[in-house]
Amino acid sequence: MCHPEGAQARRRGSPLICVLSTCLILSACQQPAGPPPTPVPRRIIALTPSVEETLFALGLGERVVGVGDYCRWPPEVRSLPQLGGLFNPNLERIVALKPDLGIFIPSERDLAAKLGRLGIASLIVRDESLGDVEQSFLAIARRCGVPAAGERLAARWRQDLAPRPLAWKPKVMLSIGRQSGRLADLLAAGPGTFLDELLVRLGGVNAFADAPARYPQVSLEEVVARSPDVILELRAEPVPADVAAALVSDWRQLPQVRAVRDGRVAVLAGDYVVTPGPRLPRLYAEMRAVLESVGRGAEKRPHPRPLSHLPPTPPPGEGRQEVRAPVPFSPLPGGREGVWERGRG
Repeated sequence: MCHPEGAQARRRGSPLICVLSTCLILSACQQPAGPPPTPVPRRIIALTPSVEETLFALGLGERVVGVGDYCRWPPEVRSLPQLGGLFNPNLERIVALKPDLGIFIPSERDLAAKLGRLGIASLIVRDESLGDVEQSFLAIARRCGVPAAGERLAARWRQDLAPRPLAWKPKVMLSIGRQSGRLADLLAAGPGTFLDELLVRLGGVNAFADAPARYPQVSLEEVVARSPDVILELRAEPVPADVAAALVSDWRQLPQVRAVRDGRVAVLAGDYVVTPGPRLPRLYAEMRAVLESVGRGAEKRPHPRPLSHLPPTPPPGEGRQEVRAPVPFSPLPGGREGVWERGRG
């Protein structure tokens, strides 16, 4: 049965319902829209080797259109346009390549800002510590639309860099980039560096763990006072065997240092050695191999042979051959020392 009063009430409420509905619709339309999705970059530049190597390790090599002057790996990067480095970026060449993303480290913020004013997006990642490097894998992968690749790379990285303590606990000096022929301008890897972290994961002790800077310049007096058990000379490029031998023999002027006295000075050389990128597990494995080799019987050598048993350094140009693997300069049978190359006895 129909009630006239109810019908009239419904008719009176209809305009009100319409007004309320219209207001709700208008209100929803006026809500600010979320930011548009970030476009996936297709033309990427990177000047720092660690960043460039990460891009290739993530399978993004085909998107890289330009690299820095010091990028060497993988080999195909050598055919890409070179765009300068930290102190001499070629802005004109960068712009001509029409990149849609530049990936930089914090020291390149000024370049990122200049490119931003030209409409070129940038991503800043850190690479000082092992944690920084792992996070850079994930950040770059997300920004480039391949997050799963970043997770896979990070997982392999964690597995390959898991702690692997040595049987002994050597105190190690990590010397970086010293010129052969003179024992001067010594630069060491200090606390908070990826090199220090690798050493700690091997159970070693950094001789300059208490330095006030990440890469302090140290004096000969400081080296003598700390007397490390092992000295590792780290080089950013492969070196000829005679240069490796010279780097070791330079230390003969400090026979009071335990590493020199006991013949535990080694050279690790290669373009992966000082690059905090995806190839660090290779350095980690080779550091362990060298420290394990020179540490064999360490406690059983109370009276090492004198340094006069060092072989003479060959003159430049004689017997010169390229060393493409780490060249530890470690004790040989009988207490003598010599250059060891992978694949040789």
